[in-house]
Amino acid sequence: MAGLSLAERIQADKEAFAKTGNLFGLETLTRKEEDRGEYEALWHILSNLCNVAWETGCKVSSSPIAVEGGDALWGLHLPTGEAICVSRGITAHPGLLADMIKNFINLGYEDYPGFHQGDIFENNDPHYGGIHAPDFDMAMPLFYEGKLVAWASAVTHVSDCGSVTPGSVGFLNPDCYSDGLCISMEKVGENDAYYPWYERRVRSRTRTPDFVMGDARGRLAGCVTIRERLIEVIEKYGLDFFLEATQEFVEDSRRYAVGRVKTQTVPGRIRKSQFKDLAMKDKNIILGKQDVDCLMALPMELEVGADAGVRLSLRGASGTVPFGENISPTALKSGLLNGYSHIVGFDMFNSGPTAAWDVETPPSGSWANPFEVDYSASSGVAWAPAVMWMSNLYEVFGRLFQMRGFVEEMAAGAATTMTAEFAGITQLGYYLAGLTLEQASNGSPARGFADGENSAWCIYTPNADFGNAEVTELYYPILYLGRNIEPDSGGYGRFRGGLGHTAVWMVHNTPGMDYQCGDAGMRSKVVSNHGMYGAYPTFPDSPSYAHDTNVKELIDAQEPLVHDRGPAEAPTIDTAIKARDLQSPAPAPFLTPEPLQNYDIIVHPISGAQAMGDPVERDPAAIEVDLNKGWTSPRVASDIHGVVASHNGAYTVDAAATEARRAEIREERKKSAVPFKEWWTEERKKVAAKENMDPAVLDMWRSSMELSPDYGAELRSFWDLPDDFEF
Repeated sequence: MAGLSLAERIQADKEAFAKTGNLFGLETLTRKEEDRGEYEALWHILSNLCNVAWETGCKVSSSPIAVEGGDALWGLHLPTGEAICVSRGITAHPGLLADMIKNFINLGYEDYPGFHQGDIFENNDPHYGGIHAPDFDMAMPLFYEGKLVAWASAVTHVSDCGSVTPGSVGFLNPDCYSDGLCISMEKVGENDAYYPWYERRVRSRTRTPDFVMGDARGRLAGCVTIRERLIEVIEKYGLDFFLEATQEFVEDSRRYAVGRVKTQTVPGRIRKSQFKDLAMKDKNIILGKQDVDCLMALPMELEVGADAGVRLSLRGASGTVPFGENISPTALKSGLLNGYSHIVGFDMFNSGPTAAWDVETPPSGSWANPFEVDYSASSGVAWAPAVMWMSNLYEVFGRLFQMRGFVEEMAAGAATTMTAEFAGITQLGYYLAGLTLEQASNGSPARGFADGENSAWCIYTPNADFGNAEVTELYYPILYLGRNIEPDSGGYGRFRGGLGHTAVWMVHNTPGMDYQCGDAGMRSKVVSNHGMYGAYPTFPDSPSYAHDTNVKELIDAQEPLVHDRGPAEAPTIDTAIKARDLQSPAPAPFLTPEPLQNYDIIVHPISGAQAMGDPVERDPAAIEVDLNKGWTSPRVASDIHGVVASHNGAYTVDAAATEARRAEIREERKKSAVPFKEWWTEERKKVAAKENMDPAVLDMWRSSMELSPDYGAELRSFWDLPDDFEF
């Protein structure tokens, strides 16, 4: 393709793929076939190079979000933008970074301002594909002997992006104008240095400019690390081998994903719906229009073709919400690549699998495609609906895997995610806003053959890391009173989801600190992803806090404090302390109405994931282990799993009595069961009458049917409703 511009090369690549079915027209992976050893060696060298950039960039940053939570990523890309390989970290971003580079090219930046060694380009604007303002996406063109041979990219989640409320998770943002500092597809530096006016903007429009600029320098340091080491790699392997092999890596990954779909699923159409609430009525809000409860429909329709092509649709997605929970289609597709890597897997994680998708543009005006209808829609925490929509992949692919007998590949739904963000004067006397990263360590989903892992997984990063408590205490004016595995938080099934955990903090050594219980996927009034094959869902996260407490007196008297959440029927915070303002539980999300003060208490849970299979089929021996570890409560073991156990210093399960009790439970189920036709008939009456439907429910269904008329027609047909029926 000598002599073609980058934009022309992108177009030529599209035509070659349409003609051959192979990326870049690569019908043969020549370099792989000629020398598989060198091919694999180069892949691992480039992957390690990205991980070295991650180590370098996070340490240069000094931000608690990067240093302690690792909420960042570095990548290497083809000249035309496709991701070749990426580092550890937030793997939901490679698609965004790839599309950002393509956007720079397609917008004509190759001609003006041009691409040169040392140039720095950035975007965090959702209108141009960004996910949300606190995720700063960066790219640098990489040249070798005067030729653009690759791009280095990076993303870091900054501690404060200047939105209407402090911090980096702007769920309260009512519109895009309150989302904070905006970098809209800009060249922000050259000669390996940021422009001085870039730093002036950061210092003028963010509350934690030193940390935000630290992140910027970290991104730059990591990208320069990639560039300098890449030169050594090219000189070792030769430029031609590098250019050809890196294209093959992307096509190789596409073939791997297609092969997995072809051999482990069946053709056909499968659907899954999720629902996400925002319980905001009568809460502390920014604008009057936000004094509402919202419910969002997060539907997924997946169709696998006979050629193993995958078509995805969001028909039925509900309308935008007056909070920061709307997302661009570009960002949503990048999240899909992340989820796809979990479910379908990858040998080489890069842009390749996306070529086998046909993602239908979401309904215009929906939360998944807001800007054509509502340009001002906020994306303050666009991950909130995205991570739950991505969770649908687990069930749709899990059912397809099960049909082909690949039970070991199945996984139930993902955990929800509730964020904790602090803003105020630290114990060192400076202002800081930021996340604790507790939410980066949920439980993992149950598999088709095993329980999930406890507090060791997160849907948007495989490198779950909630950071060290001792280091977190150095940044924020808090002390950990507890960090505990949360019993019963992994749903209830033959195999339970991995359990979540609860952090208990005491506010310490500050004149005042805001606590924002943010929203990146959690629900408070509807249950989360329901689990699979008869499992019962886990309960929604419920934080608690106590303001103006007697904790100092308790400490002075050496009385017991709050170290865990305690049993649901008698939370520890309710019984161990006294407070002028004690919220237990406090429906999330929310911002505390007053700054918290010294000796105030926060109990912040992080959910487990979902279960799989009938709870009364769970191995009694596994329940005995969970009882003795404190991971399952006696009530759940008895009432839900049908286990009969005695306690004499330790729990012992009576196998024979348990089998008899489970037989009784099965008989009780039969007595209460009704044929589907009878259930449908009664439910149809309720639907037609809109019986007991909250305004949030009516608004959701109304917008879903208006934005996707064919979805509305299908819904009416299922419930045998008149053609003019509306909610």
